[in-house]
Amino acid sequence: MDYEYIKTSGDLIALVEELNTKERIAVDFEGEFNLHIYGEHLCLIQVFDGDKYYIIDPRGQEMKNEALVSFFTSPVKKVWFDMQSDNALVSKNYHTALENVVDTRVLAMCLGYTGNLTGLVEKYLGITSKITDKKKLQQTNWLKRPLSTEQLNYALSDVEYLFQLEDILTVEVEKAGLSKQAEAQMKKARKISPEKPGWKKIGNWKLLNEEQRRATREYFIARDVVAKRFNVPAYFVLDKYKIVAVGKICPRTEADLFKYIGKINPRFESYLTASLKKAFANLHA
Repeated sequence: MDYEYIKTSGDLIALVEELNTKERIAVDFEGEFNLHIYGEHLCLIQVFDGDKYYIIDPRGQEMKNEALVSFFTSPVKKVWFDMQSDNALVSKNYHTALENVVDTRVLAMCLGYTGNLTGLVEKYLGITSKITDKKKLQQTNWLKRPLSTEQLNYALSDVEYLFQLEDILTVEVEKAGLSKQAEAQMKKARKISPEKPGWKKIGNWKLLNEEQRRATREYFIARDVVAKRFNVPAYFVLDKYKIVAVGKICPRTEADLFKYIGKINPRFESYLTASLKKAFANLHA
């Protein structure tokens, strides 16, 4: 696909002014979610205005947050598929929210569809994706530069059919008498929920007693301190399921703690040992 690459604040501000003259734009993000480095990061913004494709590089050396915020909050209607995680990412990293978004996933769910974008395009447009390994590309390293042609084509394919989907799904929702329900769900999708810390995302968190919760929290924090220091995904340092198991047991001695933790990667051993000892001391102070 042909596209224009936007990597400076000046170019983005000029683009935002141009896009604001359009009726709507199709948008999607690619991000890093603790797969290759520590934390969650916006890596790429894909845009289609009906005529041209754009790649906005939020990691460009001359790209400032103010310019990105001007895009996130611009008055032009933004057609998306599944905006919730992208909105949470914007909130966390840029302290603002996406504005003027229509989420085609919300419209599709009102009609009983719960699948992904590829399936939605096949169902309503009869178009089969030419990209054969989407899962691999979703998990590729979007932080690296330059991005490959395969990565860019995959990224742009996610905005290619959003206008057509919005048009068809809007009509279907109206036919089904679900417009009010869709609007209510759209408002819900736009709302940013308070972010849960990692230890509260485990499946059986609510089943733990107070002591187990405190232990799990302290050991999660101990792991994250080391992951952040080395700028690696937290699971590189220590598997979360091991932390959960230790949290449930609540070891009474340091020796028991490290017995349950088991072998530690030599790269992180000294720092993780110190961090776990600190966590243990906090729990038994």
